[in-house]
Amino acid sequence: MIRKDFMIICFTLFMGWSILGYGQGIQFFKGTFDEALAKAKQENKLVFVDFYAEWCGPCKQMAEKVFVDKEVGEFMNNRFICMQIDVEKEGWQKETMGKFNVTILPTLIFFKPEATVVSRLAGIREKTDFLNGAKVACGEQLSFEKLYDRAKSKKDLIDMQLVLRQAPEAVGGMQGMEAQKWMVRVEKMYAEYVKMKMGADFINKEDLQLVQTFNKKNEKDNAVMEFIARNLKTYMNKLGEAPGILMVEYNNAVIEQLAKAGKEEYKKYLERINGDLESAYAVMHTGVLTPYEKFKYYYDGMYLLAYKNDVDAFVQLMNKYLAALGDQVGANEYGEIAQNMYVMSKGKLNKEQFEQVKNWLVKAMQFEGTGIIDRINFVTMLGDTYKALKQYEQAKDAYNQGYMEALRIENKMRSAQIQMIMKQKLEALELVK
Repeated sequence: MIRKDFMIICFTLFMGWSILGYGQGIQFFKGTFDEALAKAKQENKLVFVDFYAEWCGPCKQMAEKVFVDKEVGEFMNNRFICMQIDVEKEGWQKETMGKFNVTILPTLIFFKPEATVVSRLAGIREKTDFLNGAKVACGEQLSFEKLYDRAKSKKDLIDMQLVLRQAPEAVGGMQGMEAQKWMVRVEKMYAEYVKMKMGADFINKEDLQLVQTFNKKNEKDNAVMEFIARNLKTYMNKLGEAPGILMVEYNNAVIEQLAKAGKEEYKKYLERINGDLESAYAVMHTGVLTPYEKFKYYYDGMYLLAYKNDVDAFVQLMNKYLAALGDQVGANEYGEIAQNMYVMSKGKLNKEQFEQVKNWLVKAMQFEGTGIIDRINFVTMLGDTYKALKQYEQAKDAYNQGYMEALRIENKMRSAQIQMIMKQKLEALELVK
Protein backbone atom coordinates (compact mmCIF):
# COMPACT_ATOMS: atom_id res chain seq x y z
CA MET A 1 0.00 0.00 0.00
CA ILE A 2 3.03 2.28 0.09
CA ARG A 3 2.59 4.60 -2.85
CA LYS A 4 5.09 4.47 -5.68
CA ASP A 5 5.14 7.95 -7.21
CA PHE A 6 7.87 7.37 -9.75
CA MET A 7 7.37 6.21 -13.35
CA ILE A 8 8.69 2.77 -14.06
CA ILE A 9 10.33 2.80 -17.50
CA CYS A 10 12.02 -0.61 -17.53
CA PHE A 11 11.54 -3.26 -14.87
CA THR A 12 13.95 -6.21 -14.79
CA LEU A 13 17.52 -5.01 -15.30
CA PHE A 14 20.63 -6.77 -16.57
CA MET A 15 24.18 -5.69 -17.28
CA GLY A 16 26.98 -6.83 -19.51
CA TRP A 17 25.18 -8.37 -22.47
CA SER A 18 24.89 -7.60 -26.14
CA ILE A 19 21.51 -7.58 -27.84
CA LEU A 20 23.05 -8.07 -31.30
CA GLY A 21 24.29 -11.10 -33.11
CA TYR A 22 21.66 -13.79 -32.60
CA GLY A 23 21.95 -16.36 -35.37
CA GLN A 24 18.28 -17.15 -36.04
CA GLY A 25 15.07 -15.22 -36.31
CA ILE A 26 15.27 -11.58 -37.32
CA GLN A 27 18.37 -10.64 -39.29
CA PHE A 28 19.29 -7.12 -38.21
CA PHE A 29 20.79 -4.59 -40.65
CA LYS A 30 24.17 -3.28 -39.45
CA GLY A 31 24.19 0.19 -41.07
CA THR A 32 22.79 3.57 -40.08
CA PHE A 33 19.14 4.55 -39.95
CA ASP A 34 19.43 6.53 -43.20
CA GLU A 35 21.08 3.55 -44.89
CA ALA A 36 18.28 1.29 -43.70
CA LEU A 37 15.69 3.68 -45.19
CA ALA A 38 17.56 3.69 -48.50
CA LYS A 39 17.76 -0.11 -48.56
CA ALA A 40 14.04 -0.38 -47.77
CA LYS A 41 13.20 1.94 -50.65
CA GLN A 42 15.35 -0.08 -52.99
CA GLU A 43 13.75 -3.39 -51.93
CA ASN A 44 10.20 -1.99 -51.60
CA LYS A 45 10.01 -2.83 -47.90
CA LEU A 46 9.26 -1.04 -44.65
CA VAL A 47 11.79 -0.43 -41.87
CA PHE A 48 11.47 -1.89 -38.39
CA VAL A 49 13.55 -0.37 -35.58
CA ASP A 50 14.02 -1.80 -32.10
CA PHE A 51 15.12 1.03 -29.77
CA TYR A 52 16.93 -0.60 -26.83
CA ALA A 53 19.60 -0.16 -24.15
CA GLU A 54 22.02 -2.75 -22.81
CA TRP A 55 20.74 -2.30 -19.25
CA CYS A 56 17.09 -2.87 -20.20
CA GLY A 57 15.81 -6.30 -19.13
CA PRO A 58 12.62 -6.29 -21.23
CA CYS A 59 14.76 -5.45 -24.28
CA LYS A 60 16.87 -8.52 -23.57
CA GLN A 61 13.77 -10.67 -23.10
CA MET A 62 12.47 -9.69 -26.52
CA ALA A 63 15.87 -10.38 -28.06
CA GLU A 64 16.06 -13.84 -26.49
CA LYS A 65 12.43 -14.93 -26.79
CA VAL A 66 10.80 -13.06 -29.69
CA PHE A 67 13.38 -11.84 -32.19
CA VAL A 68 15.05 -15.29 -32.41
CA ASP A 69 11.78 -17.08 -33.17
CA LYS A 70 11.73 -18.75 -36.60
CA GLU A 71 8.19 -17.63 -37.50
CA VAL A 72 8.95 -14.06 -36.43
CA GLY A 73 12.17 -14.07 -38.42
CA GLU A 74 10.54 -15.36 -41.61
CA PHE A 75 7.77 -12.76 -41.44
CA MET A 76 9.96 -9.79 -40.56
CA ASN A 77 12.88 -10.54 -42.88
CA ASN A 78 10.57 -10.83 -45.89
CA ARG A 79 8.74 -7.55 -45.31
CA PHE A 80 11.06 -5.23 -43.37
CA ILE A 81 14.60 -3.96 -43.19
CA CYS A 82 15.12 -4.58 -39.48
CA MET A 83 17.60 -2.74 -37.30
CA GLN A 84 18.36 -1.98 -33.68
CA ILE A 85 19.35 1.36 -32.21
CA ASP A 86 21.16 1.62 -28.88
CA VAL A 87 19.65 4.79 -27.36
CA GLU A 88 22.74 5.43 -25.24
CA LYS A 89 25.19 5.69 -28.14
CA GLU A 90 26.12 9.23 -29.10
CA GLY A 91 25.65 10.48 -32.65
CA TRP A 92 22.93 9.41 -35.07
CA GLN A 93 21.57 6.82 -32.62
CA LYS A 94 20.69 9.35 -29.91
CA GLU A 95 19.55 11.85 -32.52
CA THR A 96 17.13 9.28 -33.97
CA MET A 97 15.83 8.44 -30.50
CA GLY A 98 15.14 12.11 -29.79
CA LYS A 99 13.59 12.79 -33.18
CA PHE A 100 11.00 10.08 -32.67
CA ASN A 101 10.36 10.78 -28.96
CA VAL A 102 11.53 7.44 -27.58
CA THR A 103 11.00 7.58 -23.79
CA ILE A 104 10.13 3.96 -22.95
CA LEU A 105 12.26 0.89 -23.56
CA PRO A 106 11.90 -1.08 -25.62
CA THR A 107 10.15 1.09 -28.22
CA LEU A 108 9.40 -0.67 -31.52
CA ILE A 109 8.67 1.57 -34.52
CA PHE A 110 7.66 0.68 -38.08
CA PHE A 111 8.63 3.23 -40.76
CA LYS A 112 7.97 3.89 -44.41
CA PRO A 113 11.16 4.37 -46.49
CA GLU A 114 10.73 8.15 -46.27
CA ALA A 115 10.98 7.91 -42.45
CA THR A 116 7.24 8.38 -41.86
CA VAL A 117 6.07 6.47 -38.78
CA VAL A 118 3.50 3.81 -39.71
CA SER A 119 2.96 2.58 -36.14
CA ARG A 120 4.79 2.09 -32.87
CA LEU A 121 4.68 -0.26 -29.90
CA ALA A 122 5.94 0.78 -26.48
CA GLY A 123 7.21 -1.82 -24.01
CA ILE A 124 7.82 -5.54 -24.09
CA ARG A 125 5.68 -7.70 -26.42
CA GLU A 126 4.96 -11.39 -26.58
CA LYS A 127 5.39 -13.09 -29.95
CA THR A 128 1.71 -12.94 -30.96
CA ASP A 129 1.27 -9.27 -30.05
CA PHE A 130 4.49 -8.34 -31.82
CA LEU A 131 3.50 -10.16 -35.01
CA ASN A 132 0.03 -8.58 -34.91
CA GLY A 133 1.65 -5.16 -34.72
CA ALA A 134 3.93 -5.97 -37.64
CA LYS A 135 0.99 -7.27 -39.72
CA VAL A 136 -0.94 -4.07 -39.12
CA ALA A 137 2.10 -2.01 -40.10
CA CYS A 138 2.43 -3.72 -43.47
CA GLY A 139 -1.31 -3.80 -44.17
CA GLU A 140 -1.94 -7.51 -43.68
CA GLN A 141 -4.22 -6.91 -40.72
CA LEU A 142 -6.74 -4.18 -39.91
CA SER A 143 -5.40 -1.18 -38.06
CA PHE A 144 -6.80 -0.32 -34.66
CA GLU A 145 -8.85 2.54 -36.12
CA LYS A 146 -10.38 0.41 -38.89
CA LEU A 147 -11.08 -2.45 -36.52
CA TYR A 148 -12.82 0.02 -34.20
CA ASP A 149 -15.00 1.31 -37.06
CA ARG A 150 -16.03 -2.23 -37.99
CA ALA A 151 -16.72 -3.20 -34.38
CA LYS A 152 -18.73 -0.05 -33.77
CA SER A 153 -20.92 -0.53 -36.83
CA LYS A 154 -21.54 -4.27 -36.53
CA LYS A 155 -21.57 -4.54 -32.72
CA ASP A 156 -19.71 -7.81 -33.14
CA LEU A 157 -18.47 -9.10 -29.78
CA ILE A 158 -15.34 -10.69 -31.23
CA ASP A 159 -14.33 -7.45 -32.94
CA MET A 160 -15.18 -5.43 -29.84
CA GLN A 161 -12.99 -7.66 -27.70
CA LEU A 162 -10.11 -7.28 -30.17
CA VAL A 163 -10.46 -3.49 -30.07
CA LEU A 164 -10.43 -3.45 -26.29
CA ARG A 165 -7.41 -5.76 -26.09
CA GLN A 166 -5.47 -3.55 -28.49
CA ALA A 167 -6.64 -0.25 -27.01
CA PRO A 168 -4.05 0.24 -24.23
CA GLU A 169 -1.17 0.14 -26.69
CA ALA A 170 -2.93 1.90 -29.54
CA VAL A 171 -4.19 4.79 -27.42
CA GLY A 172 -1.02 4.82 -25.31
CA GLY A 173 0.95 5.83 -28.39
CA MET A 174 -1.29 8.85 -29.04
CA GLN A 175 -0.96 12.30 -27.53
CA GLY A 176 -3.08 15.28 -26.50
CA MET A 177 -6.65 15.64 -27.71
CA GLU A 178 -6.30 12.64 -30.01
CA ALA A 179 -5.56 10.39 -27.04
CA GLN A 180 -8.43 11.91 -25.02
CA LYS A 181 -10.86 11.36 -27.89
CA TRP A 182 -9.93 7.71 -28.21
CA MET A 183 -10.05 7.13 -24.46
CA VAL A 184 -13.68 8.26 -24.46
CA ARG A 185 -14.47 6.02 -27.44
CA VAL A 186 -12.84 2.99 -25.86
CA GLU A 187 -14.54 3.51 -22.50
CA LYS A 188 -17.90 3.73 -24.26
CA MET A 189 -17.19 0.54 -26.23
CA TYR A 190 -16.16 -1.26 -23.03
CA ALA A 191 -19.44 -0.27 -21.37
CA GLU A 192 -21.40 -1.54 -24.40
CA TYR A 193 -19.34 -4.72 -24.57
CA VAL A 194 -19.79 -5.80 -20.95
CA LYS A 195 -23.51 -5.00 -21.06
CA MET A 196 -23.92 -7.27 -24.09
CA LYS A 197 -21.52 -9.99 -22.94
CA MET A 198 -22.14 -10.31 -19.21
CA GLY A 199 -23.28 -13.87 -18.61
CA ALA A 200 -21.79 -17.36 -18.66
CA ASP A 201 -19.64 -16.54 -21.72
CA PHE A 202 -18.13 -13.58 -19.88
CA ILE A 203 -16.28 -15.86 -17.46
CA ASN A 204 -12.98 -16.31 -19.30
CA LYS A 205 -9.37 -15.18 -19.04
CA GLU A 206 -9.52 -12.59 -21.85
CA ASP A 207 -12.60 -10.81 -20.50
CA LEU A 208 -11.22 -10.86 -16.97
CA GLN A 209 -8.13 -9.08 -18.30
CA LEU A 210 -10.38 -6.44 -19.87
CA VAL A 211 -12.11 -5.93 -16.54
CA GLN A 212 -8.72 -5.53 -14.85
CA THR A 213 -7.77 -2.93 -17.46
CA PHE A 214 -10.93 -0.87 -17.93
CA ASN A 215 -13.28 -1.31 -15.01
CA LYS A 216 -13.56 1.49 -12.45
CA LYS A 217 -11.48 0.52 -9.47
CA ASN A 218 -13.37 2.15 -6.60
CA GLU A 219 -16.96 2.56 -7.79
CA LYS A 220 -19.14 0.93 -5.16
CA ASP A 221 -21.82 -1.51 -6.32
CA ASN A 222 -20.28 -1.58 -9.80
CA ALA A 223 -22.34 -3.90 -12.04
CA VAL A 224 -19.39 -5.82 -13.48
CA MET A 225 -17.67 -6.33 -10.13
CA GLU A 226 -20.93 -7.42 -8.52
CA PHE A 227 -21.40 -9.94 -11.36
CA ILE A 228 -17.96 -11.38 -10.52
CA ALA A 229 -18.86 -11.43 -6.83
CA ARG A 230 -22.08 -13.37 -7.51
CA ASN A 231 -20.18 -15.86 -9.66
CA LEU A 232 -16.95 -15.89 -7.67
CA LYS A 233 -16.91 -19.65 -7.11
CA THR A 234 -17.22 -20.32 -10.86
CA TYR A 235 -14.59 -17.69 -11.65
CA MET A 236 -12.06 -19.09 -9.20
CA ASN A 237 -12.70 -22.71 -10.16
CA LYS A 238 -12.09 -21.78 -13.79
CA LEU A 239 -9.41 -19.10 -13.56
CA GLY A 240 -7.66 -19.65 -10.23
CA GLU A 241 -6.76 -16.91 -7.75
CA ALA A 242 -6.78 -13.99 -10.21
CA PRO A 243 -10.53 -13.18 -9.86
CA GLY A 244 -10.20 -13.35 -6.08
CA ILE A 245 -7.24 -10.96 -6.07
CA LEU A 246 -9.19 -8.59 -8.33
CA MET A 247 -12.16 -8.60 -5.95
CA VAL A 248 -9.90 -7.95 -2.94
CA GLU A 249 -8.34 -4.97 -4.72
CA TYR A 250 -11.74 -3.65 -5.74
CA ASN A 251 -13.42 -4.05 -2.35
CA ASN A 252 -10.42 -2.57 -0.53
CA ALA A 253 -10.46 0.42 -2.88
CA VAL A 254 -14.15 1.01 -2.10
CA ILE A 255 -13.53 0.67 1.64
CA GLU A 256 -10.57 3.06 1.49
CA GLN A 257 -12.46 5.65 -0.52
CA LEU A 258 -15.37 5.65 1.93
CA ALA A 259 -13.15 5.61 5.03
CA LYS A 260 -11.04 8.50 3.75
CA ALA A 261 -14.23 10.41 2.97
CA GLY A 262 -15.30 9.92 6.58
CA LYS A 263 -18.35 7.84 5.59
CA GLU A 264 -19.35 5.15 8.06
CA GLU A 265 -20.69 3.18 5.10
CA TYR A 266 -17.18 1.73 4.74
CA LYS A 267 -18.12 -0.77 7.45
CA LYS A 268 -20.71 -2.35 5.14
CA TYR A 269 -18.00 -3.28 2.63
CA LEU A 270 -15.61 -4.29 5.39
CA GLU A 271 -18.16 -6.89 6.48
CA ARG A 272 -18.06 -8.46 3.00
CA ILE A 273 -14.63 -9.86 3.94
CA ASN A 274 -16.43 -12.35 6.19
CA GLY A 275 -19.41 -12.59 3.84
CA ASP A 276 -19.77 -13.07 0.10
CA LEU A 277 -16.10 -12.23 -0.58
CA GLU A 278 -14.65 -14.60 2.01
CA SER A 279 -13.24 -16.96 -0.64
CA ALA A 280 -11.57 -14.02 -2.40
CA TYR A 281 -9.85 -12.83 0.78
CA ALA A 282 -8.79 -16.40 1.54
CA VAL A 283 -6.04 -15.99 -1.08
CA MET A 284 -4.51 -13.21 1.04
CA HIS A 285 -1.64 -14.15 3.37
CA THR A 286 -2.26 -12.07 6.48
CA GLY A 287 -0.28 -14.03 9.05
CA VAL A 288 -1.60 -14.34 12.60
CA LEU A 289 -4.54 -12.04 11.87
CA THR A 290 -7.49 -13.01 9.74
CA PRO A 291 -8.05 -10.85 6.64
CA TYR A 292 -11.01 -9.24 8.39
CA GLU A 293 -8.98 -8.41 11.50
CA LYS A 294 -6.07 -7.01 9.51
CA PHE A 295 -8.15 -4.76 7.27
CA LYS A 296 -10.46 -3.67 10.09
CA TYR A 297 -7.46 -2.29 11.96
CA TYR A 298 -6.20 -0.60 8.83
CA TYR A 299 -9.40 1.06 7.61
CA ASP A 300 -10.75 1.86 11.07
CA GLY A 301 -7.54 3.84 11.47
CA MET A 302 -8.15 5.73 8.23
CA TYR A 303 -11.67 6.56 9.38
CA LEU A 304 -10.36 7.94 12.67
CA LEU A 305 -8.01 10.25 10.78
CA ALA A 306 -10.43 11.29 8.05
CA TYR A 307 -13.73 11.71 9.88
CA LYS A 308 -12.84 12.29 13.51
CA ASN A 309 -9.41 13.82 12.94
CA ASP A 310 -8.36 11.91 16.04
CA VAL A 311 -4.64 11.33 15.62
CA ASP A 312 -4.13 10.10 19.18
CA ALA A 313 -6.87 7.47 18.79
CA PHE A 314 -5.23 6.43 15.51
CA VAL A 315 -1.87 5.97 17.25
CA GLN A 316 -3.48 3.86 19.98
CA LEU A 317 -5.27 1.68 17.44
CA MET A 318 -2.16 1.19 15.29
CA ASN A 319 -0.07 0.23 18.31
CA LYS A 320 -2.69 -2.43 19.09
CA TYR A 321 -2.46 -3.55 15.46
CA LEU A 322 1.33 -3.84 15.62
CA ALA A 323 1.11 -5.72 18.93
CA ALA A 324 -1.41 -8.14 17.42
CA LEU A 325 0.97 -8.85 14.54
CA GLY A 326 3.72 -9.65 17.01
CA ASP A 327 6.79 -11.20 15.38
CA GLN A 328 5.15 -10.98 11.96
CA VAL A 329 5.25 -7.19 11.85
CA GLY A 330 7.44 -5.94 9.03
CA ALA A 331 8.77 -2.85 7.33
CA ASN A 332 5.62 -2.29 5.28
CA GLU A 333 3.36 -2.23 8.33
CA TYR A 334 5.45 0.46 10.01
CA GLY A 335 5.85 2.39 6.77
CA GLU A 336 2.16 2.28 5.81
CA ILE A 337 0.80 3.52 9.11
CA ALA A 338 3.44 6.26 9.28
CA GLN A 339 2.51 7.40 5.79
CA ASN A 340 -1.22 7.36 6.54
CA MET A 341 -0.74 9.41 9.68
CA TYR A 342 1.49 11.97 7.96
CA VAL A 343 -0.43 12.31 4.70
CA MET A 344 -4.01 12.15 5.99
CA SER A 345 -3.31 14.68 8.71
CA LYS A 346 -1.74 16.91 6.01
CA GLY A 347 1.32 17.21 8.20
CA LYS A 348 -0.63 19.03 10.92
CA LEU A 349 0.84 17.09 13.83
CA ASN A 350 2.20 18.17 17.18
CA LYS A 351 5.75 17.37 18.25
CA GLU A 352 4.79 14.17 20.07
CA GLN A 353 2.86 12.92 17.03
CA PHE A 354 5.76 13.71 14.69
CA GLU A 355 8.01 11.76 17.04
CA GLN A 356 5.67 8.78 16.68
CA VAL A 357 5.85 8.98 12.88
CA LYS A 358 9.63 9.17 13.15
CA ASN A 359 9.83 6.14 15.44
CA TRP A 360 7.71 4.03 13.09
CA LEU A 361 9.84 5.01 10.12
CA VAL A 362 13.10 4.32 11.95
CA LYS A 363 11.79 0.83 12.72
CA ALA A 364 10.75 0.34 9.10
CA MET A 365 14.32 1.12 8.01
CA GLN A 366 15.77 -1.53 10.31
CA PHE A 367 14.39 -4.49 8.38
CA GLU A 368 16.58 -6.47 6.01
CA GLY A 369 15.46 -7.29 2.50
CA THR A 370 13.18 -4.29 1.95
CA GLY A 371 12.95 -3.29 -1.71
CA ILE A 372 14.96 -0.29 -2.86
CA ILE A 373 11.91 1.80 -3.76
CA ASP A 374 10.24 1.08 -0.42
CA ARG A 375 13.43 2.06 1.40
CA ILE A 376 13.59 5.30 -0.58
CA ASN A 377 9.96 6.07 0.28
CA PHE A 378 10.60 5.38 3.97
CA VAL A 379 13.78 7.42 4.20
CA THR A 380 12.24 10.32 2.26
CA MET A 381 9.29 10.45 4.68
CA LEU A 382 11.78 10.21 7.52
CA GLY A 383 13.64 13.22 6.14
CA ASP A 384 10.39 15.18 5.87
CA THR A 385 9.57 14.27 9.48
CA TYR A 386 12.98 15.35 10.76
CA LYS A 387 12.52 18.60 8.86
CA ALA A 388 9.13 19.18 10.54
CA LEU A 389 10.79 18.54 13.92
CA LYS A 390 13.52 21.07 12.96
CA GLN A 391 16.13 18.35 13.28
CA TYR A 392 17.83 19.58 10.16
CA GLU A 393 21.06 17.58 10.28
CA GLN A 394 19.12 14.34 10.63
CA ALA A 395 16.87 15.44 7.76
CA LYS A 396 19.96 16.10 5.64
CA ASP A 397 21.33 12.64 6.47
CA ALA A 398 18.01 11.03 5.52
CA TYR A 399 17.82 12.81 2.14
CA ASN A 400 21.45 11.94 1.43
CA GLN A 401 20.68 8.32 2.25
CA GLY A 402 17.77 8.49 -0.20
CA TYR A 403 20.16 9.82 -2.83
CA MET A 404 22.61 6.98 -2.17
CA GLU A 405 19.82 4.39 -2.33
CA ALA A 406 18.82 5.82 -5.70
CA LEU A 407 22.32 5.10 -7.02
CA ARG A 408 21.63 1.38 -6.48
CA ILE A 409 18.78 1.45 -9.01
CA GLU A 410 20.12 -0.06 -12.23
CA ASN A 411 17.47 1.67 -14.35
CA LYS A 412 19.40 4.84 -15.10
CA MET A 413 16.38 6.96 -16.03
CA ARG A 414 14.54 6.15 -12.84
CA SER A 415 17.65 6.54 -10.73
CA ALA A 416 18.21 10.02 -12.17
CA GLN A 417 14.60 11.03 -11.42
CA ILE A 418 14.93 10.06 -7.76
CA GLN A 419 18.34 11.68 -7.42
CA MET A 420 16.85 14.94 -8.69
CA ILE A 421 14.03 14.76 -6.12
CA MET A 422 16.56 14.23 -3.31
CA LYS A 423 18.65 17.18 -4.54
CA GLN A 424 15.55 19.40 -4.56
CA LYS A 425 14.73 18.38 -0.99
CA LEU A 426 18.29 19.09 0.13
CA GLU A 427 18.19 22.53 -1.52
CA ALA A 428 14.83 23.33 0.10
CA LEU A 429 16.25 22.21 3.46
CA GLU A 430 19.15 24.68 3.19
CA LEU A 431 16.65 27.52 2.76
CA VAL A 432 14.90 26.83 6.09
CA LYS A 433 17.96 26.03 8.21
